[in-house]
Amino acid sequence: MDIVAPLVKTGVISEAANLWLAVPIGFVFGFALYHAGFTDSRKIARAFYLKDVGVPVVMFSAIVTGMLGLWLLSLAGFIDTSKMYYLPTYLMPMAIGGLLFGIGMAIGGFCPGTAASSIATGRVDAMVFVVGFLGGSILFGDLFPVWGDFYKSDYRGVYRLDELFGMNLGSVVLILVVAAVAGSLLMRLGQHLFWSTPKDQSMEPEQVLKYEVPLVVLALVIGGVLAFFPTGSFFKQDNTSTYYIIQKEAAPAQMHQRQQGPRKTPAIETEPEAPVPTHKGGEGC
Repeated sequence: MDIVAPLVKTGVISEAANLWLAVPIGFVFGFALYHAGFTDSRKIARAFYLKDVGVPVVMFSAIVTGMLGLWLLSLAGFIDTSKMYYLPTYLMPMAIGGLLFGIGMAIGGFCPGTAASSIATGRVDAMVFVVGFLGGSILFGDLFPVWGDFYKSDYRGVYRLDELFGMNLGSVVLILVVAAVAGSLLMRLGQHLFWSTPKDQSMEPEQVLKYEVPLVVLALVIGGVLAFFPTGSFFKQDNTSTYYIIQKEAAPAQMHQRQQGPRKTPAIETEPEAPVPTHKGGEGC
């Protein structure tokens, strides 16, 4: 299994190093989740009621950090984005799945990753949650013929916001940075208006803002600078990377070919056909 920027595929590290790196990365990630409060189901559940918005604020900051960091590393030549895997979009199934995921997270107080990290702290509720989502996964697989067609419907390929709105990707990045900052401030305002400061919060809101304001300003400055870079400077086109970038039109055939392997067909002599006119543009999915 490769990480999202496949260092093995680009020859930076070996297969063995790729596997061994998962161990320290996992420990660091779990350590960060613990100190961010993601291993406490009560803290996560309180976020849905605006009682403690620390968890979504951390998530917003992680998204902004990853987004800006990826762009900067790509512009500096450290990451080849044409070698990365981009998750295809199945719009309606993903929307329904996200809704169900949110309901489950609000009820259980965990997602699969945070539950696994919480088990390391000895929490019984996390163990129960893991048993529940494993059972649900098995049930989903057993009943897949029932909803399999819906699961694979509404395919949009590799679909990005800049393509949806017809904008430069740098401008979209800046908009997302501003949205994350505004969302964090609005959630903190809602918590302040409707609830008192959580008892387990180690710092007062004024102290939190003292540390957050410089980081917010830095993110806005970087996002503003990147807004002037064209999308092509970030997304490098590489026709040899079809394994990682699944095109809309060829997706079903590519998926079938990967499952069945290359297949040779006998050559059949046929009379030449008249050329069929093609129309470029977004002809749907």
